Amino acid sequence: MEDSHSLQKLNRKLCYCGHIPVMKTSWTESNPGRRFWGCRFYGKDDACDFFDWADPTVHDRYKLVINGLLPKKNEGEKEKEKLSKTMRMYRLFFSLVVLYFVVRVVF
Repeated sequence: MEDSHSLQKLNRKLCYCGHIPVMKTSWTESNPGRRFWGCRFYGKDDACDFFDWADPTVHDRYKLVINGLLPKKNEGEKEKEKLSKTMRMYRLFFSLVVLYFVVRVVF
């Protein structure tokens, strides 16, 4: 069940440039994982300055835990990307080997 603070934010009609605001998540060191409402173009050159927190401030312990876990998460994502590239390379190699043998058998 959503609290009245979140429901109040959902009732907000438009940001300063006339668009419906969207909920995003902050990953700054001072507000890790904290959600906010912003212009749909937030962070881009043509965005307005509309910004409003959706979540209340959190305890410093929460910030320490999240900030401590983020480097591990980022390392895992980098490793996943490396493995994904390696798998694509193996698939390409395997496809070329199969193609080579098919061509040799057919011709």
